[in-house]
Amino acid sequence: MYPTLRIATWNANGLLQHISELEILLNNEKIDICPVSETHFTKQSYVKIRDFFCYHIPHPADRARGGSAVLIRNNILHHEEPKIESITMQVTTVSIQAKNKEFKISAIYCPPRHTPTKEDYINLFKALGSYFIIGGDFNAKHTHWGLRLVTPKGRELLQAGQKNKCVFLSTGLPTYWPSDPGKVPDLIDFFIAKGVTSRFTQVESNEDLSSDHSPVILTLSENIIQKEKLPRLTNKRTNWDKFREKLLEYINLQSPLASKEQIDREAEQFIADVQQAAEESTPPDKGIIRSVISYPVEIKELVLAKRSARRKWQQSRYPDDKTKFNRLSNQLKKRIREIKNESINRFLNNLTADKSTEYSLWKATKRIKRPIIQDPPLKMANGKWARGSKQKADLFADHLANVFKPFPRTTATDNITLTERDDEQEIPPVTLKELRSTIRHNLNAKKAPGYDLINGRIMKELPDIALLKLQYIINACFKLKYVPTHWKIAEVIVIPKPGKPPTEVASYRPISLLPIMSKVFERLFLIRLMPIIQERELIPSHQFGFRNKHSTIEQVHRITNIIEKALEEKKICAAVFLDVAQAFDKKDISESAMEKSIPN
Repeated sequence: MYPTLRIATWNANGLLQHISELEILLNNEKIDICPVSETHFTKQSYVKIRDFFCYHIPHPADRARGGSAVLIRNNILHHEEPKIESITMQVTTVSIQAKNKEFKISAIYCPPRHTPTKEDYINLFKALGSYFIIGGDFNAKHTHWGLRLVTPKGRELLQAGQKNKCVFLSTGLPTYWPSDPGKVPDLIDFFIAKGVTSRFTQVESNEDLSSDHSPVILTLSENIIQKEKLPRLTNKRTNWDKFREKLLEYINLQSPLASKEQIDREAEQFIADVQQAAEESTPPDKGIIRSVISYPVEIKELVLAKRSARRKWQQSRYPDDKTKFNRLSNQLKKRIREIKNESINRFLNNLTADKSTEYSLWKATKRIKRPIIQDPPLKMANGKWARGSKQKADLFADHLANVFKPFPRTTATDNITLTERDDEQEIPPVTLKELRSTIRHNLNAKKAPGYDLINGRIMKELPDIALLKLQYIINACFKLKYVPTHWKIAEVIVIPKPGKPPTEVASYRPISLLPIMSKVFERLFLIRLMPIIQERELIPSHQFGFRNKHSTIEQVHRITNIIEKALEEKKICAAVFLDVAQAFDKKDISESAMEKSIPN
Protein backbone atom coordinates (compact mmCIF):
# COMPACT_ATOMS: atom_id res chain seq x y z
CA MET A 1 0.00 0.00 0.00
CA TYR A 2 0.99 3.64 -0.48
CA PRO A 3 0.90 5.59 2.84
CA THR A 4 0.12 8.75 0.88
CA LEU A 5 -1.48 9.52 -2.46
CA ARG A 6 -0.20 12.39 -4.59
CA ILE A 7 -2.62 13.87 -7.11
CA ALA A 8 -1.66 16.64 -9.53
CA THR A 9 -4.32 18.49 -11.52
CA TRP A 10 -3.35 20.62 -14.49
CA ASN A 11 -4.90 22.41 -17.46
CA ALA A 12 -2.58 21.40 -20.30
CA ASN A 13 -4.18 23.54 -23.04
CA GLY A 14 -3.24 20.72 -25.43
CA LEU A 15 -1.67 17.69 -23.76
CA LEU A 16 0.30 16.17 -26.65
CA GLN A 17 2.65 19.15 -26.96
CA HIS A 18 3.57 18.94 -23.25
CA ILE A 19 4.10 15.18 -22.81
CA SER A 20 7.88 15.40 -22.33
CA GLU A 21 7.81 17.95 -19.52
CA LEU A 22 4.78 16.29 -17.93
CA GLU A 23 6.72 13.00 -17.70
CA ILE A 24 9.45 14.80 -15.76
CA LEU A 25 6.92 16.32 -13.35
CA LEU A 26 5.17 12.99 -12.75
CA ASN A 27 8.43 11.30 -11.82
CA ASN A 28 10.21 14.11 -9.98
CA GLU A 29 7.16 14.88 -7.83
CA LYS A 30 6.23 11.17 -7.44
CA ILE A 31 2.71 11.79 -8.73
CA ASP A 32 0.34 8.81 -8.54
CA ILE A 33 -2.72 10.24 -10.35
CA CYS A 34 -2.92 13.25 -12.64
CA PRO A 35 -6.32 14.69 -13.65
CA VAL A 36 -5.75 16.78 -16.79
CA SER A 37 -8.09 19.44 -18.18
CA GLU A 38 -8.34 20.77 -21.73
CA THR A 39 -6.48 17.89 -23.38
CA HIS A 40 -7.64 18.82 -26.91
CA PHE A 41 -8.03 15.09 -27.59
CA THR A 42 -10.41 13.54 -30.09
CA LYS A 43 -11.76 9.99 -30.13
CA GLN A 44 -8.78 8.98 -32.27
CA SER A 45 -6.19 10.46 -29.89
CA TYR A 46 -4.03 8.39 -27.62
CA VAL A 47 -0.99 8.97 -25.47
CA LYS A 48 1.67 6.69 -24.00
CA ILE A 49 3.42 7.71 -20.80
CA ARG A 50 5.77 5.26 -19.13
CA ASP A 51 4.27 3.52 -16.06
CA PHE A 52 0.88 5.24 -16.53
CA PHE A 53 -2.51 4.35 -17.93
CA CYS A 54 -4.48 7.12 -19.63
CA TYR A 55 -8.28 7.42 -19.67
CA HIS A 56 -9.83 10.38 -21.45
CA ILE A 57 -13.06 11.89 -22.74
CA PRO A 58 -13.07 14.31 -25.72
CA HIS A 59 -15.32 17.28 -26.33
CA PRO A 60 -18.81 16.19 -27.53
CA ALA A 61 -18.07 17.74 -30.94
CA ASP A 62 -15.04 15.41 -31.23
CA ARG A 63 -12.81 18.31 -32.17
CA ALA A 64 -9.42 19.21 -30.75
CA ARG A 65 -10.69 21.36 -27.91
CA GLY A 66 -11.77 20.86 -24.31
CA GLY A 67 -11.80 17.35 -22.92
CA SER A 68 -10.34 15.78 -19.80
CA ALA A 69 -8.10 12.84 -18.92
CA VAL A 70 -6.89 10.88 -15.92
CA LEU A 71 -3.33 9.54 -15.85
CA ILE A 72 -2.88 6.84 -13.19
CA ARG A 73 0.12 4.70 -12.29
CA ASN A 74 -0.18 1.20 -13.65
CA ASN A 75 0.55 -0.44 -10.28
CA ILE A 76 -2.48 1.09 -8.54
CA LEU A 77 -5.55 -1.14 -8.36
CA HIS A 78 -8.26 0.74 -10.25
CA HIS A 79 -11.02 0.59 -12.82
CA GLU A 80 -12.67 3.12 -15.11
CA GLU A 81 -16.08 4.60 -14.34
CA PRO A 82 -18.70 5.88 -16.82
CA LYS A 83 -17.69 9.21 -18.35
CA ILE A 84 -19.68 12.43 -18.55
CA GLU A 85 -19.57 14.05 -21.98
CA SER A 86 -21.55 17.28 -22.37
CA ILE A 87 -20.92 20.79 -23.62
CA THR A 88 -21.00 22.13 -20.04
CA MET A 89 -18.50 19.66 -18.57
CA GLN A 90 -16.30 16.75 -19.60
CA VAL A 91 -15.53 14.38 -16.71
CA THR A 92 -13.25 11.33 -16.69
CA THR A 93 -13.35 9.12 -13.58
CA VAL A 94 -11.44 6.14 -12.20
CA SER A 95 -12.09 4.24 -8.97
CA ILE A 96 -9.26 3.25 -6.65
CA GLN A 97 -9.40 1.03 -3.59
CA ALA A 98 -8.36 2.41 -0.22
CA LYS A 99 -7.95 0.30 2.89
CA ASN A 100 -11.63 0.30 3.81
CA LYS A 101 -13.41 2.23 1.07
CA GLU A 102 -13.50 2.96 -2.64
CA PHE A 103 -12.40 6.38 -3.87
CA LYS A 104 -13.35 7.97 -7.16
CA ILE A 105 -10.81 10.32 -8.73
CA SER A 106 -12.14 12.58 -11.49
CA ALA A 107 -10.71 15.04 -13.99
CA ILE A 108 -13.10 17.81 -15.02
CA TYR A 109 -13.07 20.58 -17.57
CA CYS A 110 -15.85 23.19 -17.65
CA PRO A 111 -15.56 25.47 -20.72
CA PRO A 112 -15.86 29.18 -19.84
CA ARG A 113 -18.59 29.87 -22.40
CA HIS A 114 -21.04 27.41 -20.82
CA THR A 115 -22.50 27.62 -17.33
CA PRO A 116 -23.49 24.41 -15.54
CA THR A 117 -26.46 24.80 -13.23
CA LYS A 118 -26.56 23.94 -9.56
CA GLU A 119 -28.51 20.79 -10.47
CA ASP A 120 -25.76 19.76 -12.92
CA TYR A 121 -23.17 19.92 -10.15
CA ILE A 122 -25.45 18.10 -7.69
CA ASN A 123 -26.05 15.30 -10.20
CA LEU A 124 -22.30 15.01 -10.73
CA PHE A 125 -21.61 14.75 -7.00
CA LYS A 126 -24.37 12.17 -6.53
CA ALA A 127 -23.02 10.06 -9.40
CA LEU A 128 -19.58 10.00 -7.76
CA GLY A 129 -20.90 8.71 -4.44
CA SER A 130 -19.69 9.27 -0.89
CA TYR A 131 -15.91 9.31 -1.43
CA PHE A 132 -14.40 11.26 -4.30
CA ILE A 133 -11.86 13.86 -5.34
CA ILE A 134 -12.44 16.01 -8.43
CA GLY A 135 -9.58 18.03 -9.83
CA GLY A 136 -9.51 20.29 -12.81
CA ASP A 137 -10.36 23.61 -14.40
CA PHE A 138 -13.84 24.57 -13.21
CA ASN A 139 -13.70 28.11 -14.68
CA ALA A 140 -15.65 29.13 -11.57
CA LYS A 141 -14.66 31.98 -9.25
CA HIS A 142 -15.51 32.47 -5.59
CA THR A 143 -13.87 33.95 -2.54
CA HIS A 144 -14.49 30.64 -0.74
CA TRP A 145 -11.51 29.03 -2.52
CA GLY A 146 -9.35 32.14 -2.65
CA LEU A 147 -10.47 34.46 -5.44
CA ARG A 148 -11.08 38.18 -5.29
CA LEU A 149 -14.61 38.05 -6.74
CA VAL A 150 -17.68 35.82 -7.14
CA THR A 151 -19.20 34.76 -10.47
CA PRO A 152 -22.60 33.09 -11.00
CA LYS A 153 -20.86 29.84 -11.94
CA GLY A 154 -18.83 29.96 -8.73
CA ARG A 155 -21.94 30.66 -6.65
CA GLU A 156 -23.78 27.68 -8.16
CA LEU A 157 -20.78 25.40 -7.61
CA LEU A 158 -20.36 26.45 -3.96
CA GLN A 159 -24.05 25.93 -3.18
CA ALA A 160 -24.04 22.48 -4.78
CA GLY A 161 -20.85 21.53 -2.95
CA GLN A 162 -22.11 22.68 0.44
CA LYS A 163 -25.40 20.85 -0.06
CA ASN A 164 -23.45 17.62 -0.69
CA LYS A 165 -21.02 18.26 2.22
CA CYS A 166 -18.02 18.69 -0.04
CA VAL A 167 -14.79 20.47 0.82
CA PHE A 168 -12.92 22.79 -1.54
CA LEU A 169 -9.14 22.32 -1.56
CA SER A 170 -6.94 24.98 -3.14
CA THR A 171 -3.67 26.79 -2.56
CA GLY A 172 -5.28 30.24 -2.48
CA LEU A 173 -2.76 31.24 -5.16
CA PRO A 174 -3.46 31.98 -8.84
CA THR A 175 -3.37 29.00 -11.19
CA TYR A 176 -4.26 30.77 -14.46
CA TRP A 177 -1.70 33.17 -15.88
CA PRO A 178 -3.08 34.95 -18.98
CA SER A 179 -0.52 35.98 -21.56
CA ASP A 180 -2.19 39.39 -21.81
CA PRO A 181 -0.52 41.63 -19.18
CA GLY A 182 -3.76 43.59 -18.89
CA LYS A 183 -5.62 40.59 -17.46
CA VAL A 184 -5.39 39.58 -13.82
CA PRO A 185 -4.29 36.01 -12.86
CA ASP A 186 -7.08 33.86 -11.42
CA LEU A 187 -7.55 30.73 -9.31
CA ILE A 188 -9.76 28.39 -11.34
CA ASP A 189 -7.91 25.06 -10.92
CA PHE A 190 -8.59 23.31 -7.61
CA PHE A 191 -9.96 20.16 -5.98
CA ILE A 192 -13.39 19.30 -4.62
CA ALA A 193 -13.55 16.33 -2.25
CA LYS A 194 -16.13 14.40 -0.27
CA GLY A 195 -15.40 11.89 2.47
CA VAL A 196 -11.97 13.49 2.94
CA THR A 197 -10.95 15.50 6.00
CA SER A 198 -8.96 18.59 5.10
CA ARG A 199 -6.50 18.07 7.97
CA PHE A 200 -5.29 14.89 6.21
CA THR A 201 -4.51 16.80 3.01
CA GLN A 202 -1.87 19.20 1.80
CA VAL A 203 -2.26 21.36 -1.30
CA GLU A 204 0.67 23.02 -3.04
CA SER A 205 1.28 24.79 -6.31
CA ASN A 206 3.96 23.90 -8.83
CA GLU A 207 5.65 25.91 -11.56
CA ASP A 208 7.39 23.22 -13.63
CA LEU A 209 4.99 23.13 -16.61
CA SER A 210 4.69 25.67 -19.37
CA SER A 211 1.02 26.10 -20.27
CA ASP A 212 -0.92 29.16 -19.12
CA HIS A 213 -2.03 27.18 -16.04
CA SER A 214 0.00 26.04 -13.04
CA PRO A 215 -0.32 22.48 -11.73
CA VAL A 216 -1.84 22.00 -8.29
CA ILE A 217 -0.65 19.02 -6.23
CA LEU A 218 -2.77 17.40 -3.52
CA THR A 219 -1.14 15.02 -1.03
CA LEU A 220 -3.65 12.79 0.74
CA SER A 221 -2.82 10.68 3.80
CA GLU A 222 -4.57 7.47 2.77
CA ASN A 223 -3.51 3.86 2.28
CA ILE A 224 -4.13 3.05 -1.38
CA ILE A 225 -4.13 -0.58 -2.45
CA GLN A 226 -1.73 -1.49 -5.23
CA LYS A 227 -2.39 -4.00 -7.97
CA GLU A 228 -1.43 -7.52 -7.10
CA LYS A 229 1.37 -8.88 -9.22
CA LEU A 230 0.40 -11.64 -11.57
CA PRO A 231 0.78 -14.90 -9.64
CA ARG A 232 3.86 -16.89 -10.62
CA LEU A 233 5.38 -20.06 -9.28
CA THR A 234 8.93 -19.09 -10.23
CA ASN A 235 11.05 -16.04 -10.86
CA LYS A 236 14.60 -15.17 -11.89
CA ARG A 237 15.95 -16.33 -8.53
CA THR A 238 14.41 -19.82 -8.57
CA ASN A 239 16.85 -22.53 -7.46
CA TRP A 240 16.23 -25.21 -10.08
CA ASP A 241 18.55 -27.74 -8.45
CA LYS A 242 16.51 -27.49 -5.27
CA PHE A 243 13.33 -27.77 -7.37
CA ARG A 244 14.48 -31.10 -8.81
CA GLU A 245 15.56 -32.36 -5.39
CA LYS A 246 12.15 -31.55 -3.92
CA LEU A 247 10.38 -33.46 -6.69
CA LEU A 248 12.56 -36.49 -5.97
CA GLU A 249 11.12 -36.40 -2.44
CA TYR A 250 7.49 -35.89 -3.46
CA ILE A 251 6.98 -38.13 -6.52
CA ASN A 252 5.53 -41.60 -5.86
CA LEU A 253 5.77 -44.01 -8.79
CA GLN A 254 3.98 -46.86 -7.00
CA SER A 255 0.47 -45.35 -7.05
CA PRO A 256 -2.05 -47.40 -9.08
CA LEU A 257 -3.56 -45.97 -12.30
CA ALA A 258 -6.15 -48.62 -13.13
CA SER A 259 -9.32 -46.50 -13.01
CA LYS A 260 -10.52 -43.05 -13.99
CA GLU A 261 -10.79 -42.02 -10.34
CA GLN A 262 -7.18 -43.02 -9.73
CA ILE A 263 -6.05 -41.10 -12.82
CA ASP A 264 -7.85 -37.97 -11.58
CA ARG A 265 -6.32 -38.31 -8.13
CA GLU A 266 -2.78 -38.86 -9.39
CA ALA A 267 -3.01 -36.04 -11.97
CA GLU A 268 -4.16 -33.65 -9.24
CA GLN A 269 -1.39 -34.83 -6.90
CA PHE A 270 1.26 -34.45 -9.61
CA ILE A 271 0.19 -30.83 -10.21
CA ALA A 272 0.31 -30.17 -6.45
CA ASP A 273 3.79 -31.72 -6.16
CA VAL A 274 5.18 -29.55 -8.97
CA GLN A 275 3.58 -26.41 -7.51
CA GLN A 276 4.91 -27.09 -4.01
CA ALA A 277 8.42 -27.84 -5.26
CA ALA A 278 8.44 -24.62 -7.31
CA GLU A 279 7.20 -22.49 -4.42
CA GLU A 280 9.72 -23.93 -1.96
CA SER A 281 12.55 -23.35 -4.44
CA THR A 282 11.63 -19.74 -5.21
CA PRO A 283 12.40 -16.82 -2.87
CA PRO A 284 9.53 -14.32 -2.57
CA ASP A 285 9.45 -11.24 -4.73
CA LYS A 286 10.25 -7.94 -3.09
CA GLY A 287 6.88 -6.57 -4.11
CA ILE A 288 6.02 -3.83 -6.56
CA ILE A 289 8.76 -1.20 -6.64
CA ARG A 290 7.96 2.22 -8.01
CA SER A 291 10.17 2.71 -11.05
CA VAL A 292 12.56 5.64 -10.87
CA ILE A 293 13.56 7.45 -14.03
CA SER A 294 16.80 9.43 -13.83
CA TYR A 295 17.35 12.52 -15.97
CA PRO A 296 20.64 14.15 -17.00
CA VAL A 297 21.94 16.97 -14.82
CA GLU A 298 21.45 19.49 -17.62
CA ILE A 299 17.72 18.68 -17.75
CA LYS A 300 17.39 19.20 -13.99
CA GLU A 301 19.25 22.51 -14.26
CA LEU A 302 17.00 23.67 -17.10
CA VAL A 303 13.91 22.75 -15.06
CA LEU A 304 15.19 24.83 -12.13
CA ALA A 305 16.03 27.76 -14.42
CA LYS A 306 12.63 27.63 -16.10
CA ARG A 307 10.89 27.44 -12.71
CA SER A 308 12.77 30.51 -11.52
CA ALA A 309 12.01 32.41 -14.73
CA ARG A 310 8.31 31.57 -14.52
CA ARG A 311 8.13 32.71 -10.91
CA LYS A 312 9.84 35.98 -11.79
CA TRP A 313 7.46 36.61 -14.71
CA GLN A 314 4.41 35.83 -12.58
CA GLN A 315 5.55 38.41 -10.04
CA SER A 316 6.65 41.16 -12.43
CA ARG A 317 4.47 40.54 -15.51
CA TYR A 318 7.19 42.26 -17.59
CA PRO A 319 7.36 41.26 -21.29
CA ASP A 320 11.14 40.72 -21.01
CA ASP A 321 10.64 38.22 -18.20
CA LYS A 322 7.96 36.47 -20.25
CA THR A 323 10.36 36.25 -23.20
CA LYS A 324 13.07 34.74 -20.99
CA PHE A 325 10.61 32.20 -19.59
CA ASN A 326 9.45 31.21 -23.09
CA ARG A 327 13.05 30.87 -24.27
CA LEU A 328 13.93 28.54 -21.38
CA SER A 329 10.73 26.52 -21.91
CA ASN A 330 11.53 26.01 -25.59
CA GLN A 331 15.14 25.21 -24.78
CA LEU A 332 14.03 22.55 -22.27
CA LYS A 333 11.58 21.00 -24.72
CA LYS A 334 14.21 20.94 -27.46
CA ARG A 335 16.82 19.30 -25.22
CA ILE A 336 14.36 16.67 -23.99
CA ARG A 337 13.44 15.91 -27.61
CA GLU A 338 17.13 15.58 -28.56
CA ILE A 339 17.88 13.23 -25.66
CA LYS A 340 14.86 11.09 -26.52
CA ASN A 341 15.87 10.93 -30.18
CA GLU A 342 19.41 9.90 -29.22
CA SER A 343 18.03 7.16 -26.98
CA ILE A 344 15.67 5.94 -29.71
CA ASN A 345 18.49 5.90 -32.28
CA ARG A 346 20.71 3.83 -29.98
CA PHE A 347 17.83 1.43 -29.40
CA LEU A 348 17.06 1.09 -33.12
CA ASN A 349 20.70 0.58 -34.07
CA ASN A 350 20.95 -2.37 -31.67
CA LEU A 351 17.89 -4.17 -33.07
CA THR A 352 18.43 -7.29 -35.15
CA ALA A 353 16.20 -9.92 -36.71
CA ASP A 354 18.33 -12.88 -35.65
CA LYS A 355 18.77 -14.99 -32.55
CA SER A 356 21.80 -13.06 -31.24
CA THR A 357 19.50 -10.47 -29.65
CA GLU A 358 16.54 -12.83 -29.25
CA TYR A 359 14.85 -11.38 -32.36
CA SER A 360 14.69 -7.92 -30.80
CA LEU A 361 13.51 -6.28 -34.04
CA TRP A 362 10.34 -8.36 -34.20
CA LYS A 363 9.70 -7.94 -30.47
CA ALA A 364 9.99 -4.17 -30.77
CA THR A 365 7.69 -4.13 -33.80
CA LYS A 366 5.11 -6.21 -31.97
CA ARG A 367 5.29 -3.95 -28.92
CA ILE A 368 4.84 -0.80 -31.00
CA LYS A 369 1.91 -2.21 -33.00
CA ARG A 370 0.18 -3.58 -29.91
CA PRO A 371 -2.96 -1.51 -29.30
CA ILE A 372 -3.58 0.27 -26.02
CA ILE A 373 -6.23 -1.84 -24.29
CA GLN A 374 -8.56 0.09 -22.03
CA ASP A 375 -10.72 -1.41 -19.32
CA PRO A 376 -14.00 0.53 -19.54
CA PRO A 377 -17.16 -0.32 -17.58
CA LEU A 378 -19.52 -2.78 -19.26
CA LYS A 379 -23.20 -2.16 -19.88
CA MET A 380 -25.51 -4.75 -18.33
CA ALA A 381 -28.89 -5.87 -19.69
CA ASN A 382 -30.73 -3.69 -17.15
CA GLY A 383 -28.94 -0.57 -18.38
CA LYS A 384 -26.64 -0.32 -15.35
CA TRP A 385 -22.87 -0.47 -15.47
CA ALA A 386 -20.56 -3.27 -14.35
CA ARG A 387 -17.55 -1.45 -12.91
CA GLY A 388 -15.47 -3.67 -10.65
CA SER A 389 -13.61 -6.85 -11.54
CA LYS A 390 -16.13 -9.16 -9.86
CA GLN A 391 -19.10 -7.53 -11.58
CA LYS A 392 -17.39 -7.82 -14.96
CA ALA A 393 -16.37 -11.44 -14.35
CA ASP A 394 -19.95 -12.39 -13.45
CA LEU A 395 -21.26 -10.57 -16.53
CA PHE A 396 -18.80 -12.34 -18.84
CA ALA A 397 -19.58 -15.70 -17.22
CA ASP A 398 -23.32 -15.28 -17.82
CA HIS A 399 -22.72 -14.10 -21.39
CA LEU A 400 -20.39 -16.98 -22.27
CA ALA A 401 -22.69 -19.54 -20.67
CA ASN A 402 -25.46 -18.33 -22.98
CA VAL A 403 -23.20 -18.11 -26.04
CA PHE A 404 -21.91 -21.67 -25.68
CA LYS A 405 -25.34 -23.19 -25.15
CA PRO A 406 -25.87 -25.68 -28.05
CA PHE A 407 -28.90 -25.51 -30.29
CA PRO A 408 -31.53 -28.26 -29.80
CA ARG A 409 -30.35 -31.61 -31.15
CA THR A 410 -31.35 -32.35 -34.72
CA THR A 411 -30.86 -36.12 -34.51
CA ALA A 412 -32.76 -38.72 -32.55
CA THR A 413 -29.88 -39.59 -30.24
CA ASP A 414 -32.09 -41.76 -28.05
CA ASN A 415 -32.18 -44.39 -30.79
CA ILE A 416 -28.42 -44.42 -31.31
CA THR A 417 -26.52 -47.25 -29.66
CA LEU A 418 -22.86 -46.57 -29.05
CA THR A 419 -20.81 -49.66 -29.80
CA GLU A 420 -17.15 -50.48 -30.08
CA ARG A 421 -15.78 -50.67 -33.63
CA ASP A 422 -14.33 -53.97 -34.77
CA ASP A 423 -11.30 -52.22 -36.22
CA GLU A 424 -10.64 -50.11 -33.15
CA GLN A 425 -7.04 -50.35 -32.01
CA GLU A 426 -5.26 -49.62 -28.78
CA ILE A 427 -3.54 -46.25 -28.65
CA PRO A 428 0.23 -46.77 -28.79
CA PRO A 429 1.87 -45.83 -25.47
CA VAL A 430 4.24 -42.89 -25.03
CA THR A 431 7.92 -43.52 -24.47
CA LEU A 432 10.01 -41.46 -22.06
CA LYS A 433 12.23 -40.34 -24.93
CA GLU A 434 9.20 -39.12 -26.92
CA LEU A 435 7.79 -37.26 -23.91
CA ARG A 436 11.11 -35.58 -23.17
CA SER A 437 11.52 -34.54 -26.81
CA THR A 438 7.98 -33.10 -26.96
CA ILE A 439 8.55 -30.99 -23.85
CA ARG A 440 11.97 -29.84 -24.99
CA HIS A 441 11.10 -28.88 -28.57
CA ASN A 442 7.38 -28.12 -28.64
CA LEU A 443 6.78 -26.06 -25.50
CA ASN A 444 7.33 -22.31 -25.49
CA ALA A 445 8.65 -21.26 -22.08
CA LYS A 446 7.19 -17.76 -22.52
CA LYS A 447 3.60 -18.77 -23.23
CA ALA A 448 0.97 -17.90 -20.63
CA PRO A 449 0.29 -20.78 -18.21
CA GLY A 450 -3.09 -22.17 -17.25
CA TYR A 451 -4.83 -21.94 -13.89
CA ASP A 452 -2.16 -24.15 -12.25
CA LEU A 453 0.60 -21.59 -13.14
CA ILE A 454 2.88 -24.36 -14.45
CA ASN A 455 4.65 -22.96 -17.52
CA GLY A 456 7.01 -24.29 -20.17
CA ARG A 457 10.14 -23.40 -18.21
CA ILE A 458 8.99 -25.50 -15.24
CA MET A 459 8.20 -28.44 -17.53
CA LYS A 460 11.65 -28.24 -19.12
CA GLU A 461 13.26 -28.40 -15.66
CA LEU A 462 11.40 -31.56 -14.56
CA PRO A 463 13.71 -34.40 -13.44
CA ASP A 464 13.45 -37.87 -14.96
CA ILE A 465 11.34 -39.20 -12.08
CA ALA A 466 8.73 -36.49 -12.72
CA LEU A 467 8.75 -37.19 -16.46
CA LEU A 468 8.32 -40.88 -15.69
CA LYS A 469 5.30 -40.09 -13.50
CA LEU A 470 3.78 -37.95 -16.26
CA GLN A 471 4.44 -40.75 -18.77
CA TYR A 472 2.57 -43.22 -16.53
CA ILE A 473 -0.42 -40.86 -16.28
CA ILE A 474 -0.58 -40.20 -20.04
CA ASN A 475 -0.32 -43.89 -20.92
CA ALA A 476 -3.06 -44.71 -18.41
CA CYS A 477 -5.22 -42.04 -20.08
CA PHE A 478 -4.58 -43.59 -23.51
CA LYS A 479 -5.41 -47.05 -22.19
CA LEU A 480 -8.70 -46.01 -20.55
CA LYS A 481 -9.46 -43.35 -23.22
CA TYR A 482 -9.92 -40.73 -20.54
CA VAL A 483 -8.72 -37.16 -19.94
CA PRO A 484 -8.15 -36.11 -16.29
CA THR A 485 -10.61 -33.54 -15.00
CA HIS A 486 -7.88 -31.11 -13.94
CA TRP A 487 -6.44 -31.10 -17.46
CA LYS A 488 -9.76 -29.91 -18.88
CA ILE A 489 -10.09 -26.82 -16.67
CA ALA A 490 -9.35 -23.65 -18.63
CA GLU A 491 -8.73 -20.13 -17.41
CA VAL A 492 -10.73 -17.87 -19.73
CA ILE A 493 -9.49 -14.39 -20.54
CA VAL A 494 -11.20 -11.94 -22.89
CA ILE A 495 -9.66 -9.56 -25.42
CA PRO A 496 -11.55 -6.77 -27.22
CA LYS A 497 -12.52 -7.28 -30.84
CA PRO A 498 -11.16 -4.51 -33.08
CA GLY A 499 -13.71 -1.95 -34.15
CA LYS A 500 -16.35 -3.06 -31.63
CA PRO A 501 -17.74 -0.85 -28.82
CA PRO A 502 -15.66 -1.69 -25.71
CA THR A 503 -18.62 -1.18 -23.35
CA GLU A 504 -20.58 -4.12 -24.81
CA VAL A 505 -19.97 -7.58 -23.37
CA ALA A 506 -20.38 -9.15 -26.83
CA SER A 507 -17.42 -7.11 -28.12
CA TYR A 508 -14.86 -9.41 -26.49
CA ARG A 509 -13.34 -12.66 -27.72
CA PRO A 510 -12.74 -15.39 -25.11
CA ILE A 511 -9.35 -17.10 -25.02
CA SER A 512 -8.94 -20.36 -23.07
CA LEU A 513 -5.66 -20.97 -21.27
CA LEU A 514 -5.38 -24.72 -20.70
CA PRO A 515 -2.87 -26.33 -18.32
CA ILE A 516 0.40 -27.02 -20.08
CA MET A 517 0.23 -30.73 -19.21
CA SER A 518 -3.01 -30.84 -21.18
CA LYS A 519 -1.17 -29.35 -24.17
CA VAL A 520 1.54 -32.02 -23.91
CA PHE A 521 -1.16 -34.71 -23.77
CA GLU A 522 -2.97 -33.24 -26.80
CA ARG A 523 0.20 -33.08 -28.91
CA LEU A 524 1.12 -36.68 -28.15
CA PHE A 525 -2.42 -37.82 -28.86
CA LEU A 526 -2.56 -35.84 -32.13
CA ILE A 527 0.54 -37.66 -33.38
CA ARG A 528 -1.38 -40.93 -32.95
CA LEU A 529 -4.66 -39.56 -34.29
CA MET A 530 -3.49 -38.00 -37.57
CA PRO A 531 -2.64 -41.29 -39.36
CA ILE A 532 -6.15 -42.58 -38.57
CA ILE A 533 -7.76 -39.37 -39.87
CA GLN A 534 -5.78 -39.56 -43.10
CA GLU A 535 -6.36 -43.28 -43.56
CA ARG A 536 -10.12 -43.05 -43.08
CA GLU A 537 -10.42 -39.65 -44.83
CA LEU A 538 -12.41 -38.19 -41.95
CA ILE A 539 -11.63 -34.62 -43.08
CA PRO A 540 -12.85 -33.73 -46.59
CA SER A 541 -10.21 -32.53 -49.02
CA HIS A 542 -11.90 -29.14 -49.48
CA GLN A 543 -11.62 -28.31 -45.76
CA PHE A 544 -8.59 -26.16 -45.00
CA GLY A 545 -9.38 -25.11 -41.42
CA PHE A 546 -7.63 -26.95 -38.57
CA ARG A 547 -5.34 -28.76 -41.01
CA ASN A 548 -1.56 -28.73 -41.07
CA LYS A 549 0.01 -26.94 -44.07
CA HIS A 550 -3.40 -25.72 -45.26
CA SER A 551 -3.96 -21.97 -45.06
CA THR A 552 -6.19 -19.32 -46.60
CA ILE A 553 -3.51 -18.63 -49.23
CA GLU A 554 -3.97 -22.09 -50.74
CA GLN A 555 -7.74 -21.61 -50.74
CA VAL A 556 -7.38 -18.29 -52.57
CA HIS A 557 -5.25 -20.03 -55.22
CA ARG A 558 -7.90 -22.75 -55.49
CA ILE A 559 -10.71 -20.24 -56.04
CA THR A 560 -8.58 -18.28 -58.51
CA ASN A 561 -7.95 -21.42 -60.58
CA ILE A 562 -11.68 -22.16 -60.70
CA ILE A 563 -12.43 -18.60 -61.85
CA GLU A 564 -9.69 -18.66 -64.51
CA LYS A 565 -10.89 -22.02 -65.79
CA ALA A 566 -14.46 -20.69 -66.09
CA LEU A 567 -13.22 -17.65 -68.01
CA GLU A 568 -11.21 -19.79 -70.42
CA GLU A 569 -14.20 -22.04 -71.06
CA LYS A 570 -16.52 -19.00 -71.32
CA LYS A 571 -18.77 -20.29 -68.56
CA ILE A 572 -20.68 -18.36 -65.92
CA CYS A 573 -18.87 -18.50 -62.58
CA ALA A 574 -20.85 -17.70 -59.42
CA ALA A 575 -19.65 -17.80 -55.82
CA VAL A 576 -21.43 -17.70 -52.48
CA PHE A 577 -19.43 -16.75 -49.39
CA LEU A 578 -20.90 -17.59 -46.00
CA ASP A 579 -19.76 -16.46 -42.59
CA VAL A 580 -21.80 -18.30 -40.00
CA ALA A 581 -21.83 -16.39 -36.73
CA GLN A 582 -20.88 -18.45 -33.67
CA ALA A 583 -20.74 -21.62 -35.75
CA PHE A 584 -18.48 -23.46 -33.32
CA ASP A 585 -19.91 -21.83 -30.21
CA LYS A 586 -23.27 -23.53 -30.68
CA LYS A 587 -22.09 -26.88 -32.07
CA ASP A 588 -22.70 -29.94 -29.91
CA ILE A 589 -19.48 -31.97 -30.14
CA SER A 590 -21.05 -35.17 -28.84
CA GLU A 591 -23.73 -35.01 -31.54
CA SER A 592 -21.06 -34.56 -34.22
CA ALA A 593 -19.21 -37.58 -32.85
CA MET A 594 -22.37 -39.69 -33.11
CA GLU A 595 -22.92 -38.56 -36.70
CA LYS A 596 -19.38 -39.69 -37.56
CA SER A 597 -19.93 -43.04 -35.79
CA ILE A 598 -17.05 -42.28 -33.45
CA PRO A 599 -17.07 -44.81 -30.58
CA ASN A 600 -17.79 -43.67 -27.05
